[in-house]
Amino acid sequence: MTTDRLIHLLIGIIFLFIFLKVLNINVTMRVLLIGGFSAALGTWVSDWDLILGIGYHRSPLTHSVLPALMFGWLVYKVKLDALLMIGFCLGLSSHLFWDIIDYGNVQWIKGGNSDRLFLLINCIILLVIAFAVSPKYLERSSRY
Repeated sequence: MTTDRLIHLLIGIIFLFIFLKVLNINVTMRVLLIGGFSAALGTWVSDWDLILGIGYHRSPLTHSVLPALMFGWLVYKVKLDALLMIGFCLGLSSHLFWDIIDYGNVQWIKGGNSDRLFLLINCIILLVIAFAVSPKYLERSSRY
């Protein structure tokens, strides 16, 4: 595992813990396992452009909200735990956030700060999705 991968993972876990603290969600083993796993997956999915053979790193297809929308569709269709979607969005958002700081050069987007703006907008959208999905998770978890 590279240093960059570890940094992305650490920031994703930090995003998850901040989210749990802000919403006052009890940190149980279940929350840590499901939320942590999906956050870790979210931090990694942006780099799939390297695996999928897109031809370059930081594709706007993988460094955007698009992977979360596809993952969310799967979570919804299979009726999986909403915590999966929350963690995934937080992990992906944290990846984009770190790429802003580390100056991620997003392909197909011209201009120095246009890349950062693209990443920031997508980062914010992912956070909004996580907060929008959270009532569904909180409703479900309060029944158990």
